[in-house]
Amino acid sequence: MKDKSFFLQYLGDHPRIRILDFLMDNFALDFSMPQIAQGSSVAYTTLIEILPKLIKQEIIVETRKIGKSKLYKINLNNPIAKALFAIDIKLSEAAVQKEKIIV
Repeated sequence: MKDKSFFLQYLGDHPRIRILDFLMDNFALDFSMPQIAQGSSVAYTTLIEILPKLIKQEIIVETRKIGKSKLYKINLNNPIAKALFAIDIKLSEAAVQKEKIIV
């Protein structure tokens, strides 16, 4: 995994946060479960435990199927997902302001 995002730095490096961070960073795209696991640096078995909970909360939605594979993305219509995006933006803005003060 590359450098941690501000989202991970402030909210903690937890598998659920890594999954959300990956999908938020790539909000325009949909991914299969193996792609989500690889992109978020989360073990596939861990993803299998977490993903159904995020789907039940409608934070993540199934978008389509390719063969037997289901693809998923962050649900941009979900109020929780919208709030997470807002938090991510605020954290990034705060980090940039902090950098300006240090420099």
